[in-house]
Amino acid sequence: MNGRSAFWKLKWLLVLLFLTLFDFSPFPVSSLVLLYVFFVKPLWFKNIIDRLYAD
Repeated sequence: MNGRSAFWKLKWLLVLLFLTLFDFSPFPVSSLVLLYVFFVKPLWFKNIIDRLYAD
């Protein structure tokens, strides 16, 4: 695993942990983000997945 891929994996792990912390609030943030990604299929999400699996 190269350094860039490890950086992206660490970065998105921290983002997911941050969303998990906010998920305890009365407003479910992570569920809404996942629904948005599932239905809209934004290009930024595809780019994230491509960078995560670049190895």
